[in-house]
Amino acid sequence: MAAKMIGPAAELTAATAHLRVYEPLDAFEDWAQSIILRTPRRTAEQWDDFENERLWSRTLRHVSDPFPHNEPEFFRSVKSLDYQGAEHTRYCPGQLQARSLLAAEQAEEAMRAEVFDLLVPPAARQANAQRVDADRLANDLTHLHTRTSSWGIPLGWFALFREDDEHELLHSGEQLKTVRMYATFEQAIDRLAWAVQALASHAPQSQLFEELGSLGGWLESFDNRSVIELDYGLLAEIVWPDDSANDLMHGIQALEDEDMTSAAAAYRRLSNRWIGPRHLGRAN
Repeated sequence: MAAKMIGPAAELTAATAHLRVYEPLDAFEDWAQSIILRTPRRTAEQWDDFENERLWSRTLRHVSDPFPHNEPEFFRSVKSLDYQGAEHTRYCPGQLQARSLLAAEQAEEAMRAEVFDLLVPPAARQANAQRVDADRLANDLTHLHTRTSSWGIPLGWFALFREDDEHELLHSGEQLKTVRMYATFEQAIDRLAWAVQALASHAPQSQLFEELGSLGGWLESFDNRSVIELDYGLLAEIVWPDDSANDLMHGIQALEDEDMTSAAAAYRRLSNRWIGPRHLGRAN
């Protein structure tokens, strides 16, 4: 068993926020259902520890190779109540191979070639290409359940949520380790559709409009009984309590009302709130 990471190193991965989609059991293929049904239940905190331990195990290898080596698939779970009060469990696969490849691509775009080759050597990339199941990878990339963002949260993600949505705060002593917000799939899609329509009419050239379109295209492939989770990670310690979802909603409403002063004020509040995390990211 991998040693449990403790101290500051154990917290570094939490600077990444996650947007996850949890689908019902019958939305998955038989092999995935089999894994889900035989996997012991874990809390969200236990899953965080599990993923962090595996990440640092890969990171601290004697040979530089950050890719997973034939690690089995795993599924996070979340429970929700429907309008009749019945409890349902939804699941989100790790999809580690696909996510590690996407992370490597993003790192390659952001770094100088010589720095990237030190962190992700060509030999490691070649070995990983030989390990990858091409069909499985293609399926995961077209139906990726998790989006990630380090040292900031894309503003478009907040279009899926409202300030009174269900949320939970996780503390470790005095430290706020994360906040997780939840919305049903149908609620999130309705909110996104309203935001896209408003921006299409009043700000079709905006970066946010393009971002929301991409978000909508991603969500199209999921079951409408799903649950969507926004996990702040360590960013919660920096920005919580966070009014971003509220500010974005009021900013879009102001655009729809053609109140450009209020729209600009909402955008300024959003931008100012996330300057600090971005500066921390550059410092790291």
